[in-house]
Amino acid sequence: MMRAELLFDLIAEFSNRIVRLTRKHPLPAWGVHCLLFAAVSYFLFDRAIAVWFKAHLADTQYEGFFRTVTDVGLGGLWLIPSGLGWLFCRWRLWRAEFFDVAGRYRRWSDSLLYFFLTVALSGLFVDIVKVAIGRIRPRALFEQGLYGFQPFSTNWGMNDFPSGHSQTIFAAMTALAIIFPRYDRAFWLVGLLVAFSRVALSVHYLGDVVVGSYVGIAAAILFHRAFAAKGVEVKL
Repeated sequence: MMRAELLFDLIAEFSNRIVRLTRKHPLPAWGVHCLLFAAVSYFLFDRAIAVWFKAHLADTQYEGFFRTVTDVGLGGLWLIPSGLGWLFCRWRLWRAEFFDVAGRYRRWSDSLLYFFLTVALSGLFVDIVKVAIGRIRPRALFEQGLYGFQPFSTNWGMNDFPSGHSQTIFAAMTALAIIFPRYDRAFWLVGLLVAFSRVALSVHYLGDVVVGSYVGIAAAILFHRAFAAKGVEVKL
């Protein structure tokens, strides 16, 4: 009994320390949590979840829905409009004759630049990590029974971790939630739906999506801090 109580006290103390550390340093702490979850998921959940969705969702009406939803996570869908929008705002700012008009385009320009950099640079980071880690995609599991890693491979089928679509959509949605905080819940819902579609379609494992989503969220927060440190407010 004494040993059980001691073990319980140790677990409780350890849990309290984890909670305090997470509250004190939330961004790096949640990064560690996501990586640990991905490691556990690799051994316990990923294969079973991928196989279940492959068996129950393929060739159903839901698959078509999720294939449409998942395209919202394509990088070009967010980078091209934001990049062109930034160029337009800079051009209008250059031609602006009145202070109030110039201020409006300057604010929009700053927000669009923040959005573009968040999505683009977090995407570049994910692409580098994908190649370095070389996790084999679920498709190889279904077709060849392969599960694991082939680091430093440029083969599309060997660059599963982390999920690029999840990174893109959460970078975009978190940035939009910071720019337009009034609609943050709607943005988060879109992010969750697109990220879930990657698992539902069995093109990514659960751990890939969790870490990819974290990278997108963390990038939006870090770039927001960087802009704020320079006195640039991106919220509209």
